[in-house]
Amino acid sequence: MSTPIPPGRPASPTVPPPAPFAVPPRAPERWSVFAIVGFICAWVLPPAGLACSIVALSRIADDRTLRGRGLAIAGIVVSAIALLVAIAIIAYFIWFGLMFIPYGMQLRAS
Repeated sequence: MSTPIPPGRPASPTVPPPAPFAVPPRAPERWSVFAIVGFICAWVLPPAGLACSIVALSRIADDRTLRGRGLAIAGIVVSAIALLVAIAIIAYFIWFGLMFIPYGMQLRAS
């Protein structure tokens, strides 16, 4: 014997409609302090700027709420160029100084 269906109810049990997809609120984005410090130090002290910018880039890759990826990349580029220029200037002065060593020996001999 079957049970009677109450009025206003469907004949077969149905699954309730799914709840609307709830998007969790995004965490507020904040600037990476290492990216800012790395970019500033890239102009003043290139080795420290390079180190800070690399640390900032790795932290930004791990934490999606941090901003400043472009600033960290710019800090790496600026500090690398500044280091290369500094090395070239030091090498030039060493070469320039070594160029006059034979002349100095001749002056001392006479």
